[in-house]
Amino acid sequence: MKQIFFIPILFLLVFTGCSSKKEYYTFGDNINGVSSAYTSTKIIAIEKVKIPKYLTDTSIVYQVSPYRVVRLKKANWLTPMKKRLTNVLIDYLQKSLNNPNIYLYPWESKKKSDIKVSLKIKRFIAYKDEVILEAMYQIKDLKTQENQTKLFNTSIPSSHDTEEIMKSMEKAYFKLIKQIKKDIIK
Repeated sequence: MKQIFFIPILFLLVFTGCSSKKEYYTFGDNINGVSSAYTSTKIIAIEKVKIPKYLTDTSIVYQVSPYRVVRLKKANWLTPMKKRLTNVLIDYLQKSLNNPNIYLYPWESKKKSDIKVSLKIKRFIAYKDEVILEAMYQIKDLKTQENQTKLFNTSIPSSHDTEEIMKSMEKAYFKLIKQIKKDIIK
């Protein structure tokens, strides 16, 4: 008798536990509208973007206090953020500089590079009513050995809605990579 009663409860637990649906998010797919009158023929090497530990997890996080970060329920990154941020940077630069000679470093090309770009994200998170992006990047001219090292800070208004956080993260990241492009052109 106990087994008969236990089976429907087990069945109910299995199906209600499995019904919690995960949602997946991404950003940076709006590159298609990017165009430029400027054309670069330089060969540009892009190192993998370095990111904070909380961006390496599949869960999307939100900062609730200066000392605490929580996971957003059911919200996950579609692709690993290190890979996504690197690919968006490469795609954006290729399209905006009208230059197919922009590659992941170390190497997806056998050509010798003119410029190497390194990007380290120090903070990229939703906090209160904004998304905060703090980063440092370096552009190195490999022929002259000149280095430009720059700090970048921005905050974009947002809400606690996951979709709005994604839109704000995308705006913040595009603001950063547009600045990197300007510094490459200099």
